[in-house]
Amino acid sequence: MFDFTEMTAEQLFTRSAELSERAAVIEQEIQQEGADVETLAQEADLNVEERKAITAELENRKAEAKKAEEQRKADFEAGSTKIERSNEMNEKRFAVDSVEYRDAWVKKLIGRSLNEEERDALAASGAVIPTMTVNDVWDKLVKPAELLGKVDVSQFPNYVRFPKATTVNAAAGQAIGTTITEASDVIGYVDLVPNEYVKLLTVKSDIANMAIPAVHDWIVNNLVDSIRYAINKDILVGTGTNALKGITVSVNASATALTAAGVTKADCLKIMAALPAQHHAGAVWIMTPELFYGEVMAATQLNDYVINNGFETKLFGHDVVLMSEAKISSKETIFFGDPKAYKCNIFKALEVKQFETATTTNLQFRGDTLADGELLDTTAFVRFAKT
Repeated sequence: MFDFTEMTAEQLFTRSAELSERAAVIEQEIQQEGADVETLAQEADLNVEERKAITAELENRKAEAKKAEEQRKADFEAGSTKIERSNEMNEKRFAVDSVEYRDAWVKKLIGRSLNEEERDALAASGAVIPTMTVNDVWDKLVKPAELLGKVDVSQFPNYVRFPKATTVNAAAGQAIGTTITEASDVIGYVDLVPNEYVKLLTVKSDIANMAIPAVHDWIVNNLVDSIRYAINKDILVGTGTNALKGITVSVNASATALTAAGVTKADCLKIMAALPAQHHAGAVWIMTPELFYGEVMAATQLNDYVINNGFETKLFGHDVVLMSEAKISSKETIFFGDPKAYKCNIFKALEVKQFETATTTNLQFRGDTLADGELLDTTAFVRFAKT
């Protein structure tokens, strides 16, 4: 049904973002009086199918790129060289989603000399970030075990507005044919605007002597880890000024008190009981490692309710997210709620640029991205703190 043959990976990412943005608009239009629900529903179904197809296409290209990288390494180790290549093969070899293009981009980044093919490839593409790097950054940025990997993340390139129900009246049953009482629901909005998250990394110029794949992975890992940590932190405790608005400032300002004694099974049940039923299905725990391992895991009556599977831990069947930032105002705090009620938008994929310092031979690499986020439903989390 969909033909993406002529589209680059960057164009596919852009198209996916446009479809996601349109999906949000369709959802609002369906709620409007007089809306052509059938037509909008058909468009919504087609929208979903195209986004699924784009995701499958990107995954397929990523798999092909990985296979090409493995083959390149195998050829190198075996001393294989391929001297003659057709123009068509050269163009494909230096496409923005190829290993060769990625290596040329990294060589330019660290100031290493380029051959004619590499210079031509970078010039033709405008030296855009390689698709492999974009995919690698995204895979490392959103980790399932962390809070950013559990909230609702989108990639709209422009300022976005999401509906937020401030007053919702319950539906009521009535006799057939009787007058319908109008519900006075109130819909508000949350506007997400870009906040810049940036890391400037300074290294000695001898990085140019490292193997190209090693340089690429080292730079990406260093910059992504730092920026991912900053975004994760702000999802929980961000002020909303030049940062994401954290869950902490959205839920009740004065947390419900827990006793200073060790956390008990009764405490955990009390916390879960405080969360409205509609938010339990996807709820997670958020607390510090000190509190979880020092008290929760130490409570003997909880042994049958804690499951450890590598780095993934569940308490009463709900994932546990460990964050040092959960110690707020010197008080150990436990959050319990549905992270999907938190909306985070990444306006721009993380970019990497290289600079030379004026007074040394050091190189500087700047990584930056634009993001914003806010809890759309303040009843989706409860907050308890030890006295």
